[in-house]
Amino acid sequence: MEIIKASLTLDGSSITLDVPFVKVDEEKRLVSGFATLDNLDSQGDIVTQEASMKAFKNFRGNIREMHQPKAVGKIVDYRSDHYIDKASGEVYNGIYVSAYISKGASDTWEKVLDGTLSGFSIGGELKKSEPLFSEKADSIHRKISEYDLVELSLVDNPANKFANVLVIQKSD
Repeated sequence: MEIIKASLTLDGSSITLDVPFVKVDEEKRLVSGFATLDNLDSQGDIVTQEASMKAFKNFRGNIREMHQPKAVGKIVDYRSDHYIDKASGEVYNGIYVSAYISKGASDTWEKVLDGTLSGFSIGGELKKSEPLFSEKADSIHRKISEYDLVELSLVDNPANKFANVLVIQKSD
């Protein structure tokens, strides 16, 4: 199984986190997977599950493609969940989402089915963070404890290494 990494980009008060999705239901046009996890990402940041639950609760639910201003679907469900890293046994907490891809976004749906769009990426506004020292990495990271979620995108290059495409479900 190929591991696809996630990434977080911070630009002033803007935050973008790219994360792969896990499941595709071809008949219902549903895509499921982790939108975010609380492991250390490639940008040196950790987004807490609590911050993400609050952000998703206040989120309109729109889905975009590659962070462009093009609506391609809607979130139909989200929940807190965990991911276990099989190599280390560590458990990470995050938000698992299911999203409907609109019939008006056939090009986006085809990119999901052929694997071009293989992940989720959150986009929003950073509200609260604090420095966090990691002895393991011998460096300081940022722990994000509050943000406003503005959009969730389907992307080609997700950031979080533990939020991989694990299952593609093509029918019930």
